[in-house]
Amino acid sequence: MEQKVKELIERAKATAVTAASAAGKAADSASKKAGGLVELTKQNFRIFDLNTDIELLLKEIGKLVYATHTGEEIDADEITERLNQIDEKNEEIARLKERIAERKTAVRCPECGEVCEKEDAYCRKCGTAL
Repeated sequence: MEQKVKELIERAKATAVTAASAAGKAADSASKKAGGLVELTKQNFRIFDLNTDIELLLKEIGKLVYATHTGEEIDADEITERLNQIDEKNEEIARLKERIAERKTAVRCPECGEVCEKEDAYCRKCGTAL
């Protein structure tokens, strides 16, 4: 009887170790996803801020153009400077959108067809190497 109890305890220990390992892997995966979502959100907010800056610059350009229409003397460099700022902001937006697109690309498992993250080494469903 004592031997059976020891065997039962050993099996329970082995099961606990396996469960702890699986929980650790799940926590790591959840952490990676959360980190990725935070980064994606930051990039989207940056794009929003850049677009807001562009709108303000366009408004300033419009005021300068109108001032020339009313006969006011305007330094052409002011408009050129704002146009260059808009170009820089549009380039940064393009880079951010490219990074977002790279993050969103997923891979399909060749064995079961499950959609997995690009960073995954193994399929989450069947365990096949990706």
